Amino acid sequence: MFRHEYGLAMDRDQNSASYVSSFQADDLMEKLKLLNYERLLLKEMKMKQINRYYFLKSFNPGEQFFMFTSICAWLIRKIGKTFDQPQEFDDPNMVISRIIRVLQEMDVPTDFQTNKLIQGAGPICVYIMDCLATQALKLTKFQIKRPECRKEDDPMVDLIENDSEIILEKVEEEQMAEASEGSDDEGNGLFDLNFSDPKNRKITNKEYKIDSLTDSENWRLELERVLPQLKVVVKTDPRDWRAHLEQMRSLRSNIESATDETDSQLKKLQTDISYVMEKIESREKHLNNDLKDLIQQYKRILVEYNQVHNQMKAIDGEKTEKEHDLSKITNELENIKIQMEQRGNSMTDGSPLINIKKAIFRIKEEISDMDIKIGVMEHTLNSEIIKQSAQYAEFDSLVMAAH
Repeated sequence: MFRHEYGLAMDRDQNSASYVSSFQADDLMEKLKLLNYERLLLKEMKMKQINRYYFLKSFNPGEQFFMFTSICAWLIRKIGKTFDQPQEFDDPNMVISRIIRVLQEMDVPTDFQTNKLIQGAGPICVYIMDCLATQALKLTKFQIKRPECRKEDDPMVDLIENDSEIILEKVEEEQMAEASEGSDDEGNGLFDLNFSDPKNRKITNKEYKIDSLTDSENWRLELERVLPQLKVVVKTDPRDWRAHLEQMRSLRSNIESATDETDSQLKKLQTDISYVMEKIESREKHLNNDLKDLIQQYKRILVEYNQVHNQMKAIDGEKTEKEHDLSKITNELENIKIQMEQRGNSMTDGSPLINIKKAIFRIKEEISDMDIKIGVMEHTLNSEIIKQSAQYAEFDSLVMAAH
């Protein structure tokens, strides 16, 4: 559909670069009105109202391009895609490239010159907006229905029903009263068309009076003029048993006529169904006789299949158990391999021996330090002992001298 419209747009563009038929423009404007662009776009963006000839010819490229891009952006957002609102000072080439990218995603032909879009009017612009509006209408599930011609009620009939309805039992009495009043008027040489009761006045509020009609031709013309307004509508009393009786008789006749037709159709349908059922039964018996050997063979094969299927289920259970055992053994093997690698690494590693040697060297150094400290302490202790012994000897000598 888009390619056909694109071909028409390109033909119009080649034939007349600045001409677009008013039909396409009217179609576009109707689609935009169905999408309610006047309230959702123009009023929201505070734009001026455009007419149907706005995009026919380029007369103000800057304004028309901004209006064209704004409508395209709004339609793209209606489709469900993200598209920022263009501004007046945006780069036109960037805005056009974004619009073309969206059209390519919609499989719309875009092999046209982009400089034609900068004008903001012409066949290509109308074609692009028409494609976007058509897609937006499809997504909004808008349906165009056939117009319904409503039959207008006749106001004359409504006035008759409202103002001139009488009950059936009073018709004869009113006719007799009118006849008596009419005879009095004829005796006086006057005739009044509105002689009835105020509650039974005729359709209009105008009073038709005829003063001394003596000419039969004038009387006939006047009668033809007011005859459509002299209708009497008889309102049926719902409590009247005669109306119900007639309704019951008409309904009974309708039911009997419909019953006869329905009986014949049902009998014919019954015979057809019986014939088809007999044919099906005979065909079923014939097929059973012909396929008896195959049915027996199928039953035998089905039994064998069930047996094999049960065996397969048992084998699958055993297979699952074996796989579980295999996974356990595999895990144990992996653990053993890890332990062996750790032990091998520990056996070939010389770092423990080096650590032992370092520890022995540190111990020897500590032993030599301890030996020096012990020698110093012994020397100090011997010196103290010698001092104390000298003091004791001197004290003893003093004691002896005192005695």
